[in-house]
Amino acid sequence: MRHDGSGYMALFNCLMVAGAMLTGLTCVAQPYLASEIAVNRADTQRLGDLLDGISKQQGFYFAYNSDALDADRRVDIPYYRGSLVGFLEQLLGPDYVYKESPGYLIIRYAPRLMDLTVHVEQRRGRPLVVEGQVKDASDGTVINQASIYERNVLVSTLSGPTGNFRLSFRRPNETIWLTVSKENYRDTTLALLLPVEVGSKPAARRYWFLPEDDGGRGLEGTALGRFFTNSKQRIQRINLDGFFAYNAYQISFTPGISSQGLFNSQVVNQASLNIVGGHTAGVNGVEVGGLFNVNQRDVRYFQTAGLFNLVGRNVEGVQIAGISNIVVGDVSGIQVSGVSNRSGDVTGMQLSGVFNVAADVRGVQLAGLVNIADSSDYPIGLVNLVKNGRRRVGIGVDGVGMVQLAFRSGGRVLYGLVGVGYNPGGGAERYGLETGLGTRLVTAGILGLDAEVTNRVSTGFKKRTLSQLAMRLLPQLHIGRHWSVAAGPALTYGHPDNEGERSRTARVGLYGGLSYGW
Repeated sequence: MRHDGSGYMALFNCLMVAGAMLTGLTCVAQPYLASEIAVNRADTQRLGDLLDGISKQQGFYFAYNSDALDADRRVDIPYYRGSLVGFLEQLLGPDYVYKESPGYLIIRYAPRLMDLTVHVEQRRGRPLVVEGQVKDASDGTVINQASIYERNVLVSTLSGPTGNFRLSFRRPNETIWLTVSKENYRDTTLALLLPVEVGSKPAARRYWFLPEDDGGRGLEGTALGRFFTNSKQRIQRINLDGFFAYNAYQISFTPGISSQGLFNSQVVNQASLNIVGGHTAGVNGVEVGGLFNVNQRDVRYFQTAGLFNLVGRNVEGVQIAGISNIVVGDVSGIQVSGVSNRSGDVTGMQLSGVFNVAADVRGVQLAGLVNIADSSDYPIGLVNLVKNGRRRVGIGVDGVGMVQLAFRSGGRVLYGLVGVGYNPGGGAERYGLETGLGTRLVTAGILGLDAEVTNRVSTGFKKRTLSQLAMRLLPQLHIGRHWSVAAGPALTYGHPDNEGERSRTARVGLYGGLSYGW
């Protein structure tokens, strides 16, 4: 500890150097490492299989980086009975440390130790300042880009090329818990005990460790995610290794100008306001962005942005964007956008002006043009490219002699239709463009029954055009795997759009055709 004789005064009574890794920061009990286990195997086995067997017995999952822990390594543990932590130390050796999170035991490779020196000072009426330096404990070399943070007030920074750092605290608690994290190093914590202010009461805060179970393909697996995640945030994420905190609110002007500073991508907020745009760990309430919102993990309840929302994991609730919603994980709720929605599995609804993209959809996809999904029973769009759905190209003729080439595509229940037509009998409206929506009412072996509602605009490319609404009931006969024949009644209603004429016509006719499906 250094003392500056230029008028600065120390505001702490003592400095306790923990010098060891944090064994967990959650407020829940930590029974995993202390639990008793028994291993009795006469043969060698994969390390990954051994850990999987223990996790199933104990009711939690092991989380680890496959680059740091070889799951394919053969191990021979003929017999062990005792605590889990003793078994892991015997199995892996002294270079690994462990952190507990509800449902997970995180194994982290950390063979090296850090040495931390600090200097605390304050001028009257100014914030408390903590300066220091981070070094390697074994050889004294300085450590660059280590994360230094206070988990209660969510102040954070990175060490510089000389290992030095500086943190400023406007309203410090009675105790400052200063933690230093760096990849391949054990976490080091200092407790700075400040003078007690009568009547002061530190606010409670929730924080936890969450394993990176997306294989690094989450937010940074997208082009926008990489663009809006700067190098300091990437280093912070690696150093903190799954550490996240919960806070009531945050305000950002841009991702780099935030009330939570460099710590913004590690904090889940209940309320988040981003004037231009913001980058946070997640939302558990409401988030509003002037232009965009970027979230490293999950979003719950409500999110809206003028241009786009980008979420690295899952969304639960309502998500609205002027242009696009992009969710790397799954959506449970409603996505609404002016142009496009992209996500994994969807339980609920996707609504967009142009196109939707999803994996498995248990709900409705509604798009102005195209829906794309692995499975979607209720896609509503002109073109629906559903992997396990049905696509048909067919030719048909209606009661007025219009010959139409149509493409039908969709899921198990609903499908879209888009087609072009030509009336060889001539007339003022010999060319037609038709769009519509159909549903499969019955599918029974080689027989089926479809119903369609379509709208066709016919024109001769002069003044006269005809808009015609049609409702069809089409019995189907399937011939082999690909071909089918349909024929049935059609009720049409239309009126010509022509100067001085607004007559409306309704007729009952027939529609029939042949189609090829796959």
